[in-house]
Amino acid sequence: MSAFHQDSEPRSGLLGHSMKLAAAVIVSGLAVVFLVDREEAGPAVPQAAVPARVAAAAPTSELVLQAGAHGHFMAEATVNGQTIEFLVDTGASSIYLTPDDAARLGWTPSRLTYSERYATASGVVHAAPVTLRSLRIGQLELYDLPASVGEAPGSLSLLGMSFLKRLESYEVRGDRLILSW
Repeated sequence: MSAFHQDSEPRSGLLGHSMKLAAAVIVSGLAVVFLVDREEAGPAVPQAAVPARVAAAAPTSELVLQAGAHGHFMAEATVNGQTIEFLVDTGASSIYLTPDDAARLGWTPSRLTYSERYATASGVVHAAPVTLRSLRIGQLELYDLPASVGEAPGSLSLLGMSFLKRLESYEVRGDRLILSW
């Protein structure tokens, strides 16, 4: 059995030298990291002098629609090259075209399949799916928008949530609707 002597000096063999070398490398590496970080950060600046950074980029463009006499927002849009008057309706789930507006765009009832059903305040409405190649209101232009053509006659085409969700944001401020993209 070997005896343990507390007052004996530890051996300094290969393992001891390796441990000292490893510790020196780690300490040197940490010192270099701290120095590099400090140089990249530049001199310390009081917090009040640092300008606030914007979290997200501002929208590129805005379009403002003025409410009509009854408080509704109307938009004159160019759809596939034809002018269509729309009511912007956050209660509608999609873009809805009246049969008359759809016919002006080339979709006659004989060319459509009324396979969609929408529950509205007036009851169930049957509609046919279509795709708008382009829809332009002022400088705002969107492409390949899914839409529906109503089977029954209607008074207004609607720009619903499927249109609004394609924008960066929309906001009502008093009698103005602000569309941002």
